[in-house]
Amino acid sequence: MSNRKNRFIDGVKEFLKAEFSEDFISEVTEKAWNRYDSLILENANEPKIMWTHTRERIYPGIAVFYALLDMGVEREKSALLLKNYYKKRSEKPAAMIQKIMKIPGLYKKVPKFFARMTKKVFGEPAGFKARFYEEKKDAIKFDMLVCPYQEICKKYGCPEIVEMYCDADDVCYGNMHPKIQWLRTKTLGKGGDCCDFEVRVLK
Repeated sequence: MSNRKNRFIDGVKEFLKAEFSEDFISEVTEKAWNRYDSLILENANEPKIMWTHTRERIYPGIAVFYALLDMGVEREKSALLLKNYYKKRSEKPAAMIQKIMKIPGLYKKVPKFFARMTKKVFGEPAGFKARFYEEKKDAIKFDMLVCPYQEICKKYGCPEIVEMYCDADDVCYGNMHPKIQWLRTKTLGKGGDCCDFEVRVLK
């Protein structure tokens, strides 16, 4: 069961204060936790390598989405609220990445970092499937063919919330450094046949 501590749900509570009453937020939060706990129990046998994605991001997103629906918020607005929340939340790590990239020469290591991170955190044991086309010192290009964010949200009937996770990538990685190109043009979550990742170092 949940220990009532989750960055996603806690962050949503704060975000909703701009538009909703404390009583409303309290009810949404309680419903979200109940749904979250159910999702954890239902998927108790999933490998721990998935938890960073499922327990920290996917299940909380699903739980809050349905909690908002249960409270009478329209489906489109519920998805938009989550999208705006996650975009705002992503601004902090984006700023941190930009700050780190000011270290002289560090930007040149980004493609290598992306390759290592993708294989370690976004590999098949975690529910992803990628096809690599280019993996060099100054460039990485691959398609993500299967993504648990897409698959799990579809499974639970809320594919429209996947966009927020896609947008978070653009916020975090879209402006890392003037000499880093972030060239993704489509995602599974936005109707594409894959997520076409491409990161290049400009000469």
